[in-house]
Amino acid sequence: MSTTMIAPERSYRLGRAPGGLPVLGNALQLFRQPLDFLPGLRHEGDLVQLRIGPATAYLACTHDVVQEVLHNPRTFDKGGEFIDTMKLLLGDGVGTCPAASHRRQRRFIQPAFQRDRLTRYGRVMEDEAAALARTWRPGGLVDAGTEMSRLTTRVTARMMFSADIAADAVAEVQRSFPIVWKGVYRRMIIPFPLLHALPTVANIRFGQALRRLDDVIARMLAAYRADSTERDDILTVLLNARDERTGLGLTDAEIRDELMTVLAAGVETPASGLTWALHLLAENPDVESRLLREVDLVLAGRPARLEDLPALPYTQRVVAEALRLYPPVWFITRRAVTDTRLAGHPVPAGSSILFSPYALHRDPAVFADPERFDPDRWLPENACRLPRNANVTFGGGSRKCLGDVLANHEVTLALASITAAWRLRPLPGHRIRPVAKAELTTGPLPMTTEARA
Repeated sequence: MSTTMIAPERSYRLGRAPGGLPVLGNALQLFRQPLDFLPGLRHEGDLVQLRIGPATAYLACTHDVVQEVLHNPRTFDKGGEFIDTMKLLLGDGVGTCPAASHRRQRRFIQPAFQRDRLTRYGRVMEDEAAALARTWRPGGLVDAGTEMSRLTTRVTARMMFSADIAADAVAEVQRSFPIVWKGVYRRMIIPFPLLHALPTVANIRFGQALRRLDDVIARMLAAYRADSTERDDILTVLLNARDERTGLGLTDAEIRDELMTVLAAGVETPASGLTWALHLLAENPDVESRLLREVDLVLAGRPARLEDLPALPYTQRVVAEALRLYPPVWFITRRAVTDTRLAGHPVPAGSSILFSPYALHRDPAVFADPERFDPDRWLPENACRLPRNANVTFGGGSRKCLGDVLANHEVTLALASITAAWRLRPLPGHRIRPVAKAELTTGPLPMTTEARA
């Protein structure tokens, strides 16, 4: 069922999601089979009402409506089911804070992602990709997702803490973060706080791991404050940050929330992108052959460096296409802070506004043959025909992810470094399908390692 209203520039359809159940509404469809359910809702309308339990939410199904949400952050503020759960880990960091404080917090952390710091981060990426590749043996069996998470966890932790005393902190982050991330996802899909307060094994492990991460940050804060050495890392940027108006710095609690935000974004997004890229290369030998020719020509077997990026355009297109097909952040929520209109239709204050990059990137009205893995759709002469900001992997508007350039660099450099030395082949008979957790994963992805030297 749909109705039509006239917005200032065009007509947008308001639809209603089918298949709702008494009491639960569309919650089971959304949480059990979201990757089948969400893309199909574009046929119901440009803006679609869903019932999640007793509440009505609104799914922005088309590119235009999503851009309206992203470019009105004070009306459609950070909030909703996904963001509210992420605050368990991230607090009020730059990724989850309300619009009223976002500009202030973004100014504090933005220097950590400026171009002049990318050189050091690039060296960290080069070191860690090479170190991971040295742990593999010809004919070995690895789980690609686990290996890529190991890589991106160490890279992110070393970007946060560069001091000589940070080795134990990096190891603790590597041990504890996966447990915390799994616990956050569990709380997202089972939104009943009383269940998560019970002394179950999973709840106890989550609480212990979160306390260990907090302790790591507290110890590093104390160590940095006691030592005036100037370091080129994210913690130093946050310690040196000052409010332009008051001259005051960040509190320890504010620094903790920003570091947790960096950790969450810096680990899972590039790890998921890398894992999907390795899977897609194995499934598309013609694409793999083109990538290997480029990598061999540029690198001749050595790890990739930041200065190699301009000479790796095809590798960059492979990464862009992997992130289009399987965006790590597959589901995003906002909250309407006042009675408003979206796509020309009334939306009450407090309503959840949802959109899915996974579904948007499969819209045939935007992407021709959207299910096909085609890196050349990102050639300049092809990409220019797409709507502006057609790819919402990293969000958009003033709340677009600060680390989007860094994440793209990391995935590209790691993919080039790995494929320069190894081919990862899928285990015969193993089939995967996307798994929608807190990020979009392949699930278990066993692959055999073939040395290319």
